[in-house]
Amino acid sequence: MPTRSLLCGLLISFSLWSTHAGASEAVAAPGPTPMAFGWVENVLIGKLGLRMKGKLDTGADSSSVHAYDVELYKKGERDTWVKFKLVGKDGRTIRYDQNVVRFAYIKKKEGGLLRRPVIRMPICLGDIYAHAEVNLADRGHFNYDILVGREFLASRVLVDPSRTFVSQPNCEALSGE
Repeated sequence: MPTRSLLCGLLISFSLWSTHAGASEAVAAPGPTPMAFGWVENVLIGKLGLRMKGKLDTGADSSSVHAYDVELYKKGERDTWVKFKLVGKDGRTIRYDQNVVRFAYIKKKEGGLLRRPVIRMPICLGDIYAHAEVNLADRGHFNYDILVGREFLASRVLVDPSRTFVSQPNCEALSGE
């Protein structure tokens, strides 16, 4: 029996040693360095760069924006489109008419699901400009008009929960579309 225990101990030690030795050889792929922001930032959204106060939420998969007068309709037999309005920090209102890329199903506290249309929109955070999937929601009872989720943040942004308004949106690409 002692031989069996010794053999098991040697096997475990060897496997731990080989795992450790292999780990030291792993090299991370180089990529762009993520930029640091506070957990609340000014964000530009849409092609016209509507300014909104946004929460950078690493706990949310996708982004969500407070939309008014959301109206779904069919264009042709298959395509679902949505008309809606967004209102910026300065009170400026922009009307949109966009193709729905999918629907998000959000669990409600009291049970059941909410079905929200999801569109693709450009978002500008600091010097970072990218398109993201954004669901249209009634965020009137929240403090922030836009919630920027992990789909946009991943590999681009580090969120410092002790800071707010670290930078201002500065995306030249918005005017070029």
